[in-house]
Amino acid sequence: MPTVESLCERVNPVGPATLGQDVLTRFRQEPNTLVIPVVENDRPLGLIERTAFLEKIAGRFGHALYDARPVTFAMDDEPAVVEGHVRLDALCDIMLRGGPAALLRGFIVTRNGLYQGVGTAATLLQVVHDLQREQNALLADQAVALHDTRAQAVAAARAKSQFLAVMSHELRTPMNGVLAVAELLRRQPLNAAAQAHVQTIVDSSETLLRILQDAVDLSKAEAGELELTPAPTPLRALMDEVQALWEPRASQDGVTLLVGYEGDTELAAMIDGARLKQVFSNLIGNALKFARNGVVEVGLKAWVEGDQTRMEARVRDDGPGVDEDQIEALFEPFGQAAGLDGAGLGLSICRQVIDRMDGRIWAENNKGRGATFAFDVSARRALIEAETPSNVSTLSELNLKSAPHILIVDDNATNRVVAQALCEMFGCSSELAEDGQEAVEAVRENRYDLILMDIKMPRMDGVQATQAIRSLEGPAGRVPIVALTANADPEDAKHYLSIGMAAVVEKPIKPERLRMAMNAALAPAETDEVAQDPVVAADDVLRRSRG
Repeated sequence: MPTVESLCERVNPVGPATLGQDVLTRFRQEPNTLVIPVVENDRPLGLIERTAFLEKIAGRFGHALYDARPVTFAMDDEPAVVEGHVRLDALCDIMLRGGPAALLRGFIVTRNGLYQGVGTAATLLQVVHDLQREQNALLADQAVALHDTRAQAVAAARAKSQFLAVMSHELRTPMNGVLAVAELLRRQPLNAAAQAHVQTIVDSSETLLRILQDAVDLSKAEAGELELTPAPTPLRALMDEVQALWEPRASQDGVTLLVGYEGDTELAAMIDGARLKQVFSNLIGNALKFARNGVVEVGLKAWVEGDQTRMEARVRDDGPGVDEDQIEALFEPFGQAAGLDGAGLGLSICRQVIDRMDGRIWAENNKGRGATFAFDVSARRALIEAETPSNVSTLSELNLKSAPHILIVDDNATNRVVAQALCEMFGCSSELAEDGQEAVEAVRENRYDLILMDIKMPRMDGVQATQAIRSLEGPAGRVPIVALTANADPEDAKHYLSIGMAAVVEKPIKPERLRMAMNAALAPAETDEVAQDPVVAADDVLRRSRG
């Protein structure tokens, strides 16, 4: 595992007497510099983050306040500082102790307390990406000598995908604790300032998780493993979901979000709706960065040609537009042309997804102000059958049965505390087990109404434990099991359900989704009106909730 020092970037520091106008000039001259350290006698004093500094300058009286004053008035005087010998897998814990937003702001790398360089989430991912590209090039050279170039390149890409998947899982574990505790705090009677702080924790954590997921998706695409799952998708309903998802964020940023649909309201296409929403989300998130106190227009036009559904999508902002010489680079990974922050992965994922759909995606400046990101795709027309009335759809509205007794199985202490706190909030009693083997022994000796089961654990993992419990005789072998895991891809979820789990809840855990899954898993035991197969009932409820 590499150390932080091997992945940091050496950025020339400034002294504490440097004027704000000099820092502003430097940011203008160095468009790829995200942070500048403030150092005196090789000792770090603070950190200047590009976006935060530019916002101060752009504010009312910004130039008057900061141009002629030392940069110490505008710097972050409590930046995250990490010793260079620290292993990368320990970096996340160090950052979280300084607040989950610290990794996104950047951090200073030292050796024995002396300045060595800086790092950000974007630079770390970019360095890993560059190192992997160098390794891929080396493997390709070796493959030429072995007359097996293609096989070696595919193997390298898959290794990269697996590496990023493992990194994502390991980082998701502590982030699950951060987000879950933040959710619990948000439900407490806090004052407005405290609520704002909690919201900052949630927003920063979710941003980091999106960066991780984008990196994993990009790696899968490069390895040829980015899978699409076409299904009948109502297009009007999809746009309604996009609007519901992004209206609160737009309102928070002071942006008017206009979402429109032009076409037959009953029209559906055989397309991967989740990936299509991912493309819209990345484009809308990108547009919001440039349209603060402005407008973002999102539109989808759809019509039928033969047996095909044609779709034209547009996302328009009224921001400053895009430099003409940067338009072609917008969709390249780790490009910063799309904004001053982020890892530059979102637009690259959009291109990968649209390419897989045999579509076309591009960007162009508007005639007046701002830019438009657009894509065109076609898919086979689909028919949506009317859903028969079912009480399964109301399971999320049920209260949990009276005082259910829950077994929580997880090898991570933070995750156990979070799950136990949520169970208490739902009115449940609970017991704890640290791995699958302890869980099987507990089920043999005690009676539980439900088991919350982690997947990756030492000695015996969640899959093995579930299979062992299902082999038990009597009621113990039939106790409902809900998977709590960061590995919740569709194929993984199908496998968990196939071995006898009742539902799958993705980490970081959302309280409402956990309650819904627990309701679905407990419902077959509570009422005869619910579908006899608990796996089908739970899966249907979760499918509806994901929409």
